Amino acid sequence: MIFSTKLKQKTVEILKLSLPITTSFVAMGIMGIIDTIIVGHYNTDQLAYIGLANAIFSVLFTIPIGLLQGVLIKSSQKFGAHKFASCGKIYNEGKSYLVFLSIIFTLIGINGKTLLRLLGQNEDMVEHSGEILLIFSVSIPFVLIFVNSSFFLQSIRRPHIAMYGVVAANLVNIMINPVLVYGLLGFPELGARGSATSTLIVRIFLVVYILIYIHKMEKNPKLNKRFGLDRKYKTWWSDSKTTRQIGYGVAITTVATNGSYSIVSNFAGWLGEEMMAAFVIFTNLSMITFMVCFSLSQAISIVSANAFGRRNAKEILRSAKAGAIIMSGAVLILCVIIYHFHTSIFGIFTKDTQVIDILSGLVMYLLLEIIFDTLPLGIMGPLNGRGDVKIPTMFQAIAFLGVRISACYILGFGFNLGLKGLVIGLAIGGATSFMLNGGRFIYLTRRDKRQGVY
Repeated sequence: MIFSTKLKQKTVEILKLSLPITTSFVAMGIMGIIDTIIVGHYNTDQLAYIGLANAIFSVLFTIPIGLLQGVLIKSSQKFGAHKFASCGKIYNEGKSYLVFLSIIFTLIGINGKTLLRLLGQNEDMVEHSGEILLIFSVSIPFVLIFVNSSFFLQSIRRPHIAMYGVVAANLVNIMINPVLVYGLLGFPELGARGSATSTLIVRIFLVVYILIYIHKMEKNPKLNKRFGLDRKYKTWWSDSKTTRQIGYGVAITTVATNGSYSIVSNFAGWLGEEMMAAFVIFTNLSMITFMVCFSLSQAISIVSANAFGRRNAKEILRSAKAGAIIMSGAVLILCVIIYHFHTSIFGIFTKDTQVIDILSGLVMYLLLEIIFDTLPLGIMGPLNGRGDVKIPTMFQAIAFLGVRISACYILGFGFNLGLKGLVIGLAIGGATSFMLNGGRFIYLTRRDKRQGVY
């Protein structure tokens, strides 16, 4: 049977785990989209400024998040092996690690104007986007503290805690954002800088919320002992070697994925403010679908890591199959919604009819990119869960930093396809990743069978 009882059970397990994780990720993505909507209705130029700043910032905060991903995977493996006390030890190692990461990436972001000049942006974009990037960069330590904490909670099957916080943070952002952008209630009119400031405030709120919850766990003797929250050692650097190695691979993959988007965003900036604004709206739509599928991938990764911790190859394969079913259904639903309501959706982001017309003419290409951008995530979940990062990392670098960027540049400027060429190039990169990593997963599955792991 294609849908066996065990497969159905695994599908339900992933769905239950993915619901709060997806809600958290989507709510986090919606926070950025709300910023884009408010700024987009405020001024098209300001939308381009914050869009470019976001493109750079997405790399600056997702690289360290990728480096911390080992906390989620390794802790999930220990949880699956019923070594619960190791989960808290891994969390504490992540706390120490994120201090170094925060310092490095915040310093890079503070010098964002220099980075934008090196990327060939005009002085107007450099000045305004650089100011916004500076505000975003100050929030990096808060982002990493929240992510490390939520990874720990997800690994011990408490993903709903982060979900509650992110939903509340969205409500706070909706209240603060327009006040600072438009200068309401006596506050100065800050435009896109006000939106960035609102995001910073919300991220501080999230850190306070989640640390209070974990502090309560630490004060509970039973929970403290069960999850090893008091296990803190001076040898954390050497103890966390394996965890960091997993993170290195995930971080390089993140650089390849988001770095390629940032470079292509830079290409879009060369096409002018109007095309850049259209690309910003497209990337926000793509980000929502990516967030949904990435969160599903996280759930698949956790369940696969649990199975890997028990050395159960059949469960890993079953997790991959269940994940593929869920992922395909989610992408289909999202694409149908975007296709049938694209004009209304684009209108949420901007009143500029020329920008809406540009996007409406490219809607089929946008859907193609969304499909091929999300498909690889269904493969990366089980690969990450079993700790297989070296080969997939190499494949991601080839697909995104090599194939994707080259295709975008050649189609966009070599063939003079402009924005259409950039979107098609993005899709080609995603398709390459899916084929390479899909082949890797098939190879590992067959190897497990040959070795009698099943």
